[in-house]
Parts: sequence; C-alpha cells; structure tokens
Amino acid sequence: MLILSMTGFGKSTVYVREKLYTIEIKTLNSKTTDARLKFPGFLSDREFTMRKMIQDHLVRGRIDLSIYQEGESSSAEFAFNAKLFKLYFDEIHKTTQDMGLEDVDIFSAVMRIPAVVSTGADSVTEDEWAIVQDGILKAMKELTTFRRNEGNVLAEDLKLRVGSIKNALPKIATFEIARLDRLKDRLKRNMEEYLNSEKIDANRFEQEIMYYLERIDITEEKIRLDQHCEYFMDQMIKDDPQVGKVLSFISQEMGREINTLGSKAQDSDIQQLVIVMKDELEKIKEQLANIL
Repeated sequence: MLILSMTGFGKSTVYVREKLYTIEIKTLNSKTTDARLKFPGFLSDREFTMRKMIQDHLVRGRIDLSIYQEGESSSAEFAFNAKLFKLYFDEIHKTTQDMGLEDVDIFSAVMRIPAVVSTGADSVTEDEWAIVQDGILKAMKELTTFRRNEGNVLAEDLKLRVGSIKNALPKIATFEIARLDRLKDRLKRNMEEYLNSEKIDANRFEQEIMYYLERIDITEEKIRLDQHCEYFMDQMIKDDPQVGKVLSFISQEMGREINTLGSKAQDSDIQQLVIVMKDELEKIKEQLANIL
C-alpha cells in the first residue's frame, strides 16, 4: 500500500554554532498547503528555501516546522526591542478597538514579529545552512515514515469497506426476482386500468410504461458501482503522492450509483443493503479526509 496519512511527526537534532538545535515537523489535515514556520532569527534569510522544501517534500496539509535551541540562550544572543514592541502594541491595540474586535492576544502577536525579538546573528553561513538543511530533511524523512505507517492502517480499513460494498452487490440479485414480480404486477394493473377506461390518454399511458421500465432496471447501476469499486482498489496501489484526491473523486461516483440504486429499488430488502453501502461509503469518505 502506497497511501500516506495527512498526519505525521518528525524530529531531528543538529549542532549549529556549538549549540544544539531541535527540528520538529508536525502535519495535520488540510485541503491546501498551510505551512507555519518558527525558527531562530539567524535563519530568517532561509525562510523561502524552507517553504520550498516543505512544498516539494510534504505536498500539502497543515504543516508546522519548528526549530529551537535546547535550553536557555545567553543574553548576548538575545535582543528585545522594547520601544518597537510598544509602538506595534499601541498601533495594533488602537486598530482592534476601531474594528470592534475583542479577545485579541496582542502581546503574543507582537512578540512573533521578528524585529521585536531577535538574536545577535543576522544570517547563516552556507556551511551552517547545510547542517540545518540536512536536519530538516532528516525530520521530513521521519515524518514520511510516520505518514506511511499510518497510511497502511488507513489503506487496510479502506480495502475492507470497499470490499463490503462490492460484496453487497451480488446479494441484491437474491431479492430481484421477487422485486421484479411486484413491479410487473403493478404495471399490469395499471395497464388493465387504462385499457378498461373509456378514455385512454396514449401519451400518459406510454409515459407510465417507460417510467416503470426505467424503475425496474438497475443493471447499469450495479455494473458501474462494481467498476468504481475495482478502480478504487487499483488506484490505492498506484505510486501517486496525492492519491487521496483521486480516491475522493471515485468515492463521489460510487455515492451516485448507490443513491440511484436506493431510489430505484422499491424493495425493503434491497434498501437495507443500500443503507449498509451508504454507511460504508460515509466511513470511507471520513478516512479519505486523512489521506494525502
């Protein structure tokens, strides 16, 4: 199974400037790429490169990349610009009041502004960046392994649920003979009613026949649903980094056929099978929300 989960965690450690830095990457469900980075000031000029790495290696999802130094940093490496902090705080506070906003954590917001809190080093050398970059890649590799392991569990569950839908299709055949007999009897009674009538509306009579003929035949729906199930299974083993999108589309097509079966059934036993298939499909869609 090549399915990857959207959720994952990876961690690594590197030594930069004789200090130990921990790199952590966490991912959660998201339809788009939502990358949030937190790193020391000396890496500010590498933010674009880090975002490009995330896009290339992690594809999409809510992605939190954090790089922080173990333990307390020395006062020589830390700088707090109190004057700039007050300036930002006052301006943001005034704006929130003008807009009528409440419960805004202005303090935390201002503290995240790079110029307010900074380190002594302004940039990173190429050699230092190579060390950090290698650490990020190691954390990403660990995260991908985590995603793959979680994906294997999800894949097995999907396989069972799609199999359950597929296995329900042959059971419909056991109820179809009785179902067809009932529909034919109804059609026969309607025909006799029209034929015994003094005034026969030919167009209405033809429409009635076509309606019941269409309601009787569910062969195409069963064939298409079976094909969708097979296609779903085939796509699960494809080497596609974003197979979740393809599987979601297929599940929508499966849902259309199941709904049509339910509307055409006019049989309580078949309806029960349709309910089982709908329940399995809903669980499939829930799992697909967790797949890359």
